[in-house]
Amino acid sequence: MNLFKKSIAAAAAVTGMTLAAPGAMAQDYPNGEIEWIIPFSPGSGADTFARTLIGATEDVLDVTIVPVNREGGGTAIGVAAAASSEADGYTLFSQSDTLALGLSTGDWPVGVGDIQAVARINADYKTLIVPSGSEFESYEDLVSFAQENPGELRIGGVGSRSWSSFFVRRLVEGAGIEVTYVPYDGGSNVVSAILGENIDAAVITSSNINAQVDAGEIRILAQSLSERVEERPDVPTFLELGHEDIDGDVLWRGVFAPAGVPEEVLQTLSDAFEQAIQDPEWQAYMEREAQQSAFMGYEEFDAFFRDAVAGYSEE
Repeated sequence: MNLFKKSIAAAAAVTGMTLAAPGAMAQDYPNGEIEWIIPFSPGSGADTFARTLIGATEDVLDVTIVPVNREGGGTAIGVAAAASSEADGYTLFSQSDTLALGLSTGDWPVGVGDIQAVARINADYKTLIVPSGSEFESYEDLVSFAQENPGELRIGGVGSRSWSSFFVRRLVEGAGIEVTYVPYDGGSNVVSAILGENIDAAVITSSNINAQVDAGEIRILAQSLSERVEERPDVPTFLELGHEDIDGDVLWRGVFAPAGVPEEVLQTLSDAFEQAIQDPEWQAYMEREAQQSAFMGYEEFDAFFRDAVAGYSEE
């Protein structure tokens, strides 16, 4: 027994208080404030996702959920902070398949064994974008430039080893071109770089740039779904453009916790998220951001998540 446990035991003996077993505490869950770590920059698509879901989930659980942005390190800083917290259900964090990619490197301060998947929530299609004033009016224009100027085209994305970097690699291989990939911490930083014309193009999920596209500040050259979306009928799919391996390619987002959270708590949270995504405000967000439904409960999602990490580790 460590010193901390001895102290509690001694206090219990003196005062006569009853110590609740983990199972008993889980049955009373939640009975206090929950901290939700967002390992992304404020204002990014991932941040909007988390804050919208938090609002809907608070109503279901009837407790306060406090969002805390802890960006940096390709999201590793926020993930490590969350994963090292008490496994009691009072610390959660949101992430995407960027988490599976990051953990697959073995370079993060935490491993897949330190994390419990709680619920997969939705999915977001991927886009190739340019500033509205760009000389590239179409995907073909961009490819032609890259073919004539090997390595000069600068394409930005989130993280040095992330879905963005993998996606750019697939584009490059499929189009037979050479580009320079520029990594950024967070989707909002990628958007800022595009708006400031610090890079020529970027790959990013639709939720990060819908407002700027609607405002005429950013142009989408292609998107990753199997078919054109109703909201962007003029935007071709990568499949149409000849990328047969980019067919219905989406970025999933979900909620996670430190490993070791009791089963009863995981079930409570999983059920709460399944109910929260029926909330009218959440549904409005899904429609506004053209998101795809992709819910999985904690058992199915945890298995899916570990398979994803293993799959990326092999690449």
